[in-house]
Amino acid sequence: MGLFSFLFGKRDGHDGSSPEKAIIVNSVGEEYDWMTRNCPGFQPVMQALQDINGKPHDVHTLRNDRGEEKMVYFDISRFFGKF
Repeated sequence: MGLFSFLFGKRDGHDGSSPEKAIIVNSVGEEYDWMTRNCPGFQPVMQALQDINGKPHDVHTLRNDRGEEKMVYFDISRFFGKF
């Protein structure tokens, strides 16, 4: 994965719009960096840890000032539980 892909939200076709397209990250910080860059105008309002198909995911609910919401899925299996 290149820096260009990380900055502009494309990680091998993964855009975070569903569990199948979850963005694979190496830290929680990467999640927030990705949302800041790729979801302008939206703020995180909730984060939930979910087991989806045997993998841990962080699922963020974002909301803008008009009350519109979107969910973003992150695959956290690279680092979750490895401390």
